[in-house]
Amino acid sequence: MKHLIPPPCLLLVFLLMGTISPNVAFGDAELDSNWDRWEAANVTNYEYRYQKVCLCHRDMPSDTIVTVREGNIIGVRYDRENYLNEIPVSPEKYDWFRTVDDLFLLVARALEREATVRVSYEQELGYPIRIYIDYEQDMVGEEVELHVLELRELAD
Repeated sequence: MKHLIPPPCLLLVFLLMGTISPNVAFGDAELDSNWDRWEAANVTNYEYRYQKVCLCHRDMPSDTIVTVREGNIIGVRYDRENYLNEIPVSPEKYDWFRTVDDLFLLVARALEREATVRVSYEQELGYPIRIYIDYEQDMVGEEVELHVLELRELAD
């Protein structure tokens, strides 16, 4: 039996642990269905590329590439079209970035806060590929918009 979305303090614990229990249900049918698909796929080692869309770099957002092994971020780098080489992020800043599990948590917390949330999911594995969250309708600049461009599973 699944449990409803945990209180925010437990979500923080899950986030800090780098994992979410497979028995957790977020309380939103579409989110839960896609979470179940992602969990069933059992993808623990992967790399995904995304863009964060915001006013901070509206003309040409960098691609961010996050490498995850066993649910932990082990590498982050930026890939800009006008740079010859990717730019690594120092490990002490990895907590600024998200695993795919964390993307599900981001959506769940926004739904819990009754924010405006629009999410598209990848058909086969169920992970979020487009996330738009507007926490305050009357405020400009606090929105979150992420576009997952690709995800590839890594060999063990």
